[in-house]
Amino acid sequence: MKTGRLILLFLTILIFIVILPLLSPIFFTNATEKGAIRQFIYQAGYPYQSYFAIIQNKNHVDPQYGQLYHVTWQDWKSETGMTPSVCYSKKVDKKEYKISCGTAP
Repeated sequence: MKTGRLILLFLTILIFIVILPLLSPIFFTNATEKGAIRQFIYQAGYPYQSYFAIIQNKNHVDPQYGQLYHVTWQDWKSETGMTPSVCYSKKVDKKEYKISCGTAP
């Protein structure tokens, strides 16, 4: 009985891991600021990191770029391991935000 439960748990986790990248474009759209940041991360080739990114609003609005966010996520493609940790989110349409990200100083 325990073996059957372990197999079921393993299969559930496996399905969860496989389905996350497929669901990402559905859950994270440009309709919200944080969703647009997560979609930016996903489109950069980091499907799982888009779910586990830490996004912090930094109460600063730049007139040109929009609302400032600090974003922490694992950038395994980078040689230095740095993550784009500064993102600006600017509303460009009724339900669309434009995201600009770069590295922090």
